[in-house]
Amino acid sequence: MAQNNIKDTTHLLVYGHEGWLEEYPSHYHLGDPIMVKMQWGHNLAVDGLPNKDYLKHHIYAPDGTCAEASAEPSGDLWYDITADTNQEGFHMLVTSYDECWAQYPNEDYKLGTREQYPDAIEVRDYCQYATTCVSVGHHHDTEVTPIKGLEMYLLPVSNPNYVVGHELKLQLMLQDKPADTHKGTLIYQSENGLVETEITSDANGVFTVKPDKVGTYCLIVRHVTNDKKDGIYEGRNFTITHCFKVGEHGHHPVSY
Repeated sequence: MAQNNIKDTTHLLVYGHEGWLEEYPSHYHLGDPIMVKMQWGHNLAVDGLPNKDYLKHHIYAPDGTCAEASAEPSGDLWYDITADTNQEGFHMLVTSYDECWAQYPNEDYKLGTREQYPDAIEVRDYCQYATTCVSVGHHHDTEVTPIKGLEMYLLPVSNPNYVVGHELKLQLMLQDKPADTHKGTLIYQSENGLVETEITSDANGVFTVKPDKVGTYCLIVRHVTNDKKDGIYEGRNFTITHCFKVGEHGHHPVSY
């Protein structure tokens, strides 16, 4: 399906739109291709899709190696992100977006750098990372390997048991190191709608979540800097999402 058949809402990221990755309810064996669903909107409320030409998709294997993943639109509501596997363990799927937007009066924005728009009020780099974890195989380690090279992301650091009533921990990583205290928004998606809860990490960037209902959850963290890059931007706006599903009963291996 061509991009022009899709409602393109890429530009709405300057007002708060973001992407998130949801795991399909499936069990994978060694060598199976794995798939996740990328959706777009705000706080798990779907609204069109971003232009796929500005997205990059990768899979990080349990040994830390990185490979490209492929993306294809499934109808006009999401992209299917597919990747091959050659190891058992937890694989991290990552979709990234990194482009500059120039601001003009009356909340008018144009895609481009300071060099392209020298008369803009401000130019900022909008960087987004959407992640989720997928389990492949049986009886593998329950730890997720940290990702090297991402500027900012959420890493599951608790022994995963994604069932109701169990405490989960996600650590915000900034340039390969634990971040300091940050605020985040935990979104819960149920059949009856969406519930938003504001949460705060500890001094090492660790968010603690104890789900009390079955369903899909997404932790969203935003981070703003004013570091400049001459001719490019005057600051950066980061949006980090990590999506996971919670069930009633535990099993091994479990999935994020």
